[in-house]
Amino acid sequence: MNKSTVALAVLATLGCAQAGAAAWEWNPKVEAGYLYDDNYRLATPGAEIDVQGPLVDAELELRTLTQTGEFSFTPRIRATYFPDETDLDTVDYFANLDWLHRGERVETRIRGEFAQQDVVNSEQPDVDAGGDLGEGDIGDSGLAFVDNRRMRSSLRPSFSFELSPRRELLFDAGYTDVNYDEQFSGAQVDYTTADISAGLRARLNERTTLTTRLRGAQYDIETRDDSNAYGAEIQWDTRTADDTRTYLRAGAQNVEVTGGDSELAWLAGAGISKAIGRNELFADLSRNVGPSSAGVVVTRDQLRLRWTRAMTPRLSLLAGLRGTHDEDVDPVSTFVPRSYATGDVGLQWRWQEEFSLRVAYDYTWQEFDDAIDDATSSGATLSFIYQPLQRRRARND
Repeated sequence: MNKSTVALAVLATLGCAQAGAAAWEWNPKVEAGYLYDDNYRLATPGAEIDVQGPLVDAELELRTLTQTGEFSFTPRIRATYFPDETDLDTVDYFANLDWLHRGERVETRIRGEFAQQDVVNSEQPDVDAGGDLGEGDIGDSGLAFVDNRRMRSSLRPSFSFELSPRRELLFDAGYTDVNYDEQFSGAQVDYTTADISAGLRARLNERTTLTTRLRGAQYDIETRDDSNAYGAEIQWDTRTADDTRTYLRAGAQNVEVTGGDSELAWLAGAGISKAIGRNELFADLSRNVGPSSAGVVVTRDQLRLRWTRAMTPRLSLLAGLRGTHDEDVDPVSTFVPRSYATGDVGLQWRWQEEFSLRVAYDYTWQEFDDAIDDATSSGATLSFIYQPLQRRRARND
């Protein structure tokens, strides 16, 4: 068990113990259904494997609020069974932790994630992968041609100190550890990432802030020497009374490459999260730098879209799109640039307060620049969802 996994377990135990006297919310969600996919490993034409069978996805959020903060811990398990391809059956495990504490002028937050899953899912992320605005994920290689599993764990503490009503000091750090049961050069390689940042946030008015940051990172990839990086960025954020949020980000990062040289990589981002009548929109476009399980440090251009429309009080249209393009920071690398896109569209009908039916279609496409053929897959899911309406208590903002 790696260090970040142990730390995550310790923090979850301490958080539960500290909040033991507070009122707890138990927010379950269980999805059970049937899955079909005509190219499960996203192989090139001639090597496709189609699967179909039942799936179960269950999670339980444990959440509590105190006078000074909030704590939540969410374990999750996902299992599939394919009668005609039993070697592709899998049981995946996940856990998320979020611990927030507010003082008079100080705010501390710790977020943790853990995932142990089959590489079919880890190397082919769906439209929901990634975090909030500006927090697109990175690390997958798109190659899942062998039976293998990945364990990923991360911790991200952050700290802010209010200098005045209009200015805050920000400090942020992170550690991510990725390990595979077996390593395959150029496809599934172990790596760790450690990063730190310091910044100043200025409140321009009630809705707008401007943040400048200095960043440093170290990428430790199993098949190559450690690589250091440092850079700076500036970010403009807005937030309105109806919780519409937008951001713009620009920056640059200097990254060490093979041979002791360095390359300048540009950083950027823009996004919006907004409710418009019956519609909920999330759109995020970003450019980031980080290690890939292909064994190199890449720049990733990433688009994430999610749109939900309440057609009636009980029936909703769901649509999502995710696209990425990866290139090695090192211009003389043998890494082959990769483009990946996946999208889904579906309907969800809540026939009772706690029960709903969901039907969805998804399509995935992948291209490597030197490949003769692209890889595509189509899939469909029919599932029943149990999820009581969550009447979550608001934070003490």
